[in-house]
Amino acid sequence: MDGWMVWDTTASLAKQRDQRRRNGGQTEETGHTPQTANANDKFVNKCLRVIFIALLIDILAFTIILPLFPRILEHYDRVDGANESSAYYQMLSIVRKFKESIGATGSRMDIVIFGGLLGSLFSFLQFVSSPFIGSLSDRYGRKNVLLISMIGNAVSMGLWIVSKSFLVFVLSRVVGGLTEGNVQMSIAMISDITTRETRSRGLALVGIAFSIGFTVGPPLGAYFASVDLIKVFPALEGWPINSYSSPALFAFVLIVIESIYMAIALPETLNFKKKRHSVAPAKSSATSDPSASDAGDSTLRKRSTKKDQGASKESANATTPVAIPTATPNQLSLLHFLFLFFFSGMEFTLTFLTHDRFQFTHVQQGKYLAMLGILSACVQGGYVRRFAHKLVAERDIVVQGMISCAMGLGCIGLLAVPPVQYTGQPIGAAWLYVGGMCLGFTSGTVVTTLTSLASLATGLRKPAGPDHDEDEEIDEGSDRGRVLGTFRSLGQLGRSLGPLAACSAYWLLGSKIAYGVSAVLILLLSVYSDAILPFVPPTGRVLPAKKKN
Repeated sequence: MDGWMVWDTTASLAKQRDQRRRNGGQTEETGHTPQTANANDKFVNKCLRVIFIALLIDILAFTIILPLFPRILEHYDRVDGANESSAYYQMLSIVRKFKESIGATGSRMDIVIFGGLLGSLFSFLQFVSSPFIGSLSDRYGRKNVLLISMIGNAVSMGLWIVSKSFLVFVLSRVVGGLTEGNVQMSIAMISDITTRETRSRGLALVGIAFSIGFTVGPPLGAYFASVDLIKVFPALEGWPINSYSSPALFAFVLIVIESIYMAIALPETLNFKKKRHSVAPAKSSATSDPSASDAGDSTLRKRSTKKDQGASKESANATTPVAIPTATPNQLSLLHFLFLFFFSGMEFTLTFLTHDRFQFTHVQQGKYLAMLGILSACVQGGYVRRFAHKLVAERDIVVQGMISCAMGLGCIGLLAVPPVQYTGQPIGAAWLYVGGMCLGFTSGTVVTTLTSLASLATGLRKPAGPDHDEDEEIDEGSDRGRVLGTFRSLGQLGRSLGPLAACSAYWLLGSKIAYGVSAVLILLLSVYSDAILPFVPPTGRVLPAKKKN
């Protein structure tokens, strides 16, 4: 699968090699030799492959616990629910007060809201730690920081294995939230080795890994939850383990495998472009210096003038003028926060709505959410990776995704109603799936392309020397980890606060009003995005869907 996913990047680099041959064996901008460029093409493809595989393993380990939260909490409720001095009882009291304040009813809601709070805790801790992890990676290297964060992940899973006490289980979530850095480092490393033209396609790998992981991971967690660890390993009897230590052990094994794989196969990417430009020769002397490195593309960027932006479509398709973003990194981070605050919050209430309106079972809810995950993966692999920056500008994809989100929330909240019956099935259920498909499209587009735009606003500096124009800039990624860390930090804050706000709105205002208001707010957010996000004219070239033999 990873070979297919890096094919379109390979195809793009192949086109650039053809251009170099037409220029007499040199790159168009830097004059580097094809031999050096081919070596760097292999480096880029190797990095993408290793990053994708490692990230997929990491997300599988992360998502194993998701379907188990209710049953894990029910386990601790049986053990400590009546013990007023226990940590579980004290936290449950806070949950019940919150439930009463929003008008939710039923003992089952205690577990649902409790699970949501634990999930929000993880995201909030990511909000706290992400900027620091990013800054450290700018200083000490992506790989080094990533491997250290994997130690924290392993400790987190180890604590989960021996979490007979609820307090130890919470501690495992705290350690995991503070040290998780794979997603953030994967985004930074892909940004280090890709260009404006290939950035969205490279970052789509992150979204595809998420979609696959969230589709496959939860069923794996449910399966291993049925395995009695004591029966498999009798020597563990007497250890502080619980009924759900088996999935924890499996997640721990995945983390260990991932860490070893990255330590062996993952190269450092931090100074990839900086080293290349520090030794890049001028055009006139390029053929005498074949040792200069090249990634198969130029990262020298020229600011687009107003005349460039108003040029004809034919001119835009012939060359790709680069517009320096009108949105600052802080504005992009705020946009990321606002979008995930609304989107993740309403996504969290989907299980409430499907149960309240259509009496979905857990199996039906699982199938519904799996449909969203599969569709998201298809959108990222078939649309974003193939068309972003080629036929559709990144800004337009963001706006399309937000409009699709507004349509999806409107369909689900206002049209997916069960009273009218037709051939034994609720007509409203059809709108439920139409809305779900809209949300799947949103999941596959907005965050990936927003991240791409944020990464393009990092690491730029003026090149030195008389051979460069005044308006040229070099992308060397010097502050990329810090900026992307802040960007991800605010996104995780949105994921942390969104579910709490959405649950409150759902139970206080009702599902129709909550979904309707959210649809309007997301629509307004799409207008704001269209106003501040930079527009870079697409090149007009589309890559093949798969490699030809």
